[in-house]
Amino acid sequence: MANLSVSERKAIMQDIETRLADNVLTLGEAIKAIRTELYGMTQTQYAKFIRVSDKTLRDVEKGNTDPRLSVLNKLLAPGGFKLAARCVKSL
Repeated sequence: MANLSVSERKAIMQDIETRLADNVLTLGEAIKAIRTELYGMTQTQYAKFIRVSDKTLRDVEKGNTDPRLSVLNKLLAPGGFKLAARCVKSL
């Protein structure tokens, strides 16, 4: 695991959240950022850590699959994230 201070972790999490909200990051890219920036793990290490297959993680990060919500939440949880819906367009 990456040796980060609490403030460094919070800053990374805020940056990921902001980039997601601004549509700069896809969910797959956000998961990759959590894995690499927060944890400093390889795909194999992170997949084992959260108990998903390497292939599932790889496909989600590359955007090559349409995973179940439960899988996405499992992949996002170590970064303190959870999938949610929000209104992006006013009527």
